[in-house]
Amino acid sequence: MPSTIVAANLVEALLEFFFYGVYAVLFITVLYLFRRRHGIPPKNKSAVWVLLGLLVQFLAITGHWINTFYQIIFAIGYHGGGPAATAWYLDLTRPSFVANIALLVTSHTVTDSIVLHRLYIIFPERRNVMIFPLACFVVQVVSAIGLVARSGTSKRGEDYLDLSNGWLTAKLIASILISTYSSAMIAYKVWRVRKALQGKLSQQISHGMRLTSLLAILVESAALQTATALAMLVSFQCNWVAGEFIWTGITASVFGVSTVLIHSRIGLGWAHENSDRPISNSSKSPTSHVQFPSGSANRTFDEERSLETTESDSKFSSGMLQVRSPTRMYTVEV
Repeated sequence: MPSTIVAANLVEALLEFFFYGVYAVLFITVLYLFRRRHGIPPKNKSAVWVLLGLLVQFLAITGHWINTFYQIIFAIGYHGGGPAATAWYLDLTRPSFVANIALLVTSHTVTDSIVLHRLYIIFPERRNVMIFPLACFVVQVVSAIGLVARSGTSKRGEDYLDLSNGWLTAKLIASILISTYSSAMIAYKVWRVRKALQGKLSQQISHGMRLTSLLAILVESAALQTATALAMLVSFQCNWVAGEFIWTGITASVFGVSTVLIHSRIGLGWAHENSDRPISNSSKSPTSHVQFPSGSANRTFDEERSLETTESDSKFSSGMLQVRSPTRMYTVEV
């Protein structure tokens, strides 16, 4: 048992170092592309919220990584990695344990809030689409607070498996539902626009990037996030102590990767468009943005590519494919 706990935390630390390294590289890339496209601070309100969410997520994940580094050094360097190290890891009253849980739920909550923001922008006219995921998000926030409070009031000698309670289960299930529901709704939106575009311009947008490729970016990231939350849930429900230590350690960084993966891949697409498009006086930067004409509310979401479609007449305009109609215009963001 002692060797299992120490070995599990050593494996967790190595995995988290790897995922954090990937995340850090992607985050720096996204920040560079974001600054190149929007400037810092960005002028677009939607871009401000996206940037704020990414920065808060970065701080939480970085803090979690630093805390993991401290724990493994203290356990092996100070306690020697033996029975004393195991007893220290199993002591739920230590501040580093509470900090570990608090930073984990913070990064997790921010990740899901970014997902909800994307869904909110994609469906500007159908606010009822947001009812279910917002209800799940409220459950997640309340569960996160309850989980941190439960960790902070732990007593010496209490078993680590005691954290496998209703707070954690409700939080993870709510996160899985948010990710799955949002991905399904976005896929439905893409399917509708793709169906409307069948036979028109070979279903291509932004210099040949296909809807299926754009959808794959979101689906892959959502699958990574959902699989991680599910693995963590299963570990706790099966009382697999080693798995609990591993998944509570690497989940924050994996969630971060799932978020910046979307922005980096789409952002690199923006950069590619910039390099391919000749600069003219009328357009000095790409306009791959999303507009939702709904009454007087025109919303722009500059973190995503866009496709505007209706039932007749199409044209290219500065890297954005538009298919217009006097009465209706569909928009998809991916």
